[in-house]
Amino acid sequence: MTTIIASDNAIIEINQALNTILSQYLDIPGQKIDIRFDLPEINSIQSEPTVSVFLYEIHEDLQLRSAESRRYNPATNTLLPGWVNINCNYLITYWDASKPSSDSSSPDSQPNNQAAQVMTRVLNALINNRQLTGIPGAYTRVIPQQENLNSLGNFWQSLGNRPRLSLLYSITAPMKLQDIKDNITPISQISTSVVQKPSLDNSQISQALADKLCADLGGTEDIRLALAKVNLITKSTPDNNYNQKNESVILEVSGITLSTYLPKIKDILSIWVNKQESVVKVNGIGIIIVKENSDGLISI
Repeated sequence: MTTIIASDNAIIEINQALNTILSQYLDIPGQKIDIRFDLPEINSIQSEPTVSVFLYEIHEDLQLRSAESRRYNPATNTLLPGWVNINCNYLITYWDASKPSSDSSSPDSQPNNQAAQVMTRVLNALINNRQLTGIPGAYTRVIPQQENLNSLGNFWQSLGNRPRLSLLYSITAPMKLQDIKDNITPISQISTSVVQKPSLDNSQISQALADKLCADLGGTEDIRLALAKVNLITKSTPDNNYNQKNESVILEVSGITLSTYLPKIKDILSIWVNKQESVVKVNGIGIIIVKENSDGLISI
């Protein structure tokens, strides 16, 4: 973004840009329409037909929370000022130059009354100028009634006046932040290094776990025979590459064993999972069992 309004002048420049747009469309030959950026006095009669532009709310636009990152100035070793989007909401109303007439045949009671004509010009000015001259990046829109105004009927009642023809208008514009001097140490050198994690074969892991299971059961010849038909198969988990020291696996146990060993085997598998620590090491990498499934292991 090439030009951003400074924070000291943001509201003033937005008001001036809006005034320029309205003035162009309300320049009616032979008729003077006043534009004022406040609310007239309650029950007052204006000297000329008047369009009131009342700025009732200003806030940071959180739905459009996109901001340009602060650029680095190598000459001064500082960051240039950043910017945010601010939202300005306006209530635009028409005020007559005469008291309301009680006669239904009066010009003010007709479909083409002056209020309708003037506010039509105002609407044309707003919807045909979605961007503001002199404020790059700003955009505008006519919006529905806002919750913070409660209801327009209550709003006018609180002012002790009757409702008037009005519309709500919103402008979002970028505003430059203050130039806070943040000294930044420039990066003079970049280096990277990659530590290759040893590649483990699942068959190696399965064999190491089978030996560990045999040892935990007692390591006798009878136990080796009881485990002869027991199969251990491991599968890697997606997060293995994030840890250089350990590898997490899912263990599936199936096959046939003696009934006296089945509950012992299941107990050992549960201990492995619950401890969430390395059970064995293969090529210097600790093997952690994150989940086990021994439903396929039966006894005889």
